[in-house]
Amino acid sequence: MKVIYYQDPRGNFGDELNRWLWPKVFGDAITGFGHHGKETRAEYATEDLLFYGIGTILDDRIPLQPEKIIFGSGFGYGDKLQKLDNARVFFVRGSRTAKVLGLGPDKALTDPAILLRRFFPLVMESDKQHDISFMPHHSSVSGNYWRKACDELGIHYIDPRETDIEMVIREISGSRLVIAEAMHGAIVADTFRVPWIAVSSVAETNNFKWQDWCGTLGLSYAPVRFTPIFPDAGNRPWKKWLNAIKQMMRKRQMASVVKSRYMGRLSEDSLLEAHREEMDRRVQELQDYLKERGRA
Repeated sequence: MKVIYYQDPRGNFGDELNRWLWPKVFGDAITGFGHHGKETRAEYATEDLLFYGIGTILDDRIPLQPEKIIFGSGFGYGDKLQKLDNARVFFVRGSRTAKVLGLGPDKALTDPAILLRRFFPLVMESDKQHDISFMPHHSSVSGNYWRKACDELGIHYIDPRETDIEMVIREISGSRLVIAEAMHGAIVADTFRVPWIAVSSVAETNNFKWQDWCGTLGLSYAPVRFTPIFPDAGNRPWKKWLNAIKQMMRKRQMASVVKSRYMGRLSEDSLLEAHREEMDRRVQELQDYLKERGRA
């Protein structure tokens, strides 16, 4: 069973969870990893079984052949997956994805990253290493602006491109509050019972996927909006000048969020636990399915 996920050449924590998590959950049933993209669609049509887990990837880049396992993915980019031919859907990220794909409400669960609780304990308050941490969207880290701003504000910076998945999980779970522009920063924080505040400073923020996930845990998505900057000022002095001003505004906005830490969100313990139990059941259901077909 080959795991297919979007592989950003710059690295992205949420997507790379696939490479870390699924071999630990399904063991030798995982035979490899592939990139989700139009350029690989024909290549993967010749595979025996494809697995779609963490990511906003339920779109028309998925090949009609071969058999596919959908285990928690969401919709949110491109054109929707038109046909579920040869697809066994165990669950999708949320009710919005289920509606787009014409699935029943029983197929909407939550993001499978909550399975991380199988492998990491909760961190006691007295053992927390960081008071406040910030994890930006992977598209907004160029120039190290956020890292510098966090250093000046006394905030622990978590790089969304970091390849050491276990370290990132420990940094999130070891925080008292996470300010998250990266959605999986918020998902992992909530999973480990760390209050989080959503912020947005880039056009790449996908409201649909945030709402899809938040809705599964009785939460709403209402990010604090930061001033956007020009991603590439090039050789235009006026853009660089405006960016410098905007960066100062961003820093003040971040400082304001820090002062308003009471805004931190957290899903209800009972609801999260119910989702974890149901996901464990669906993991077992897939394991049984693979055994029946001699693929476990």
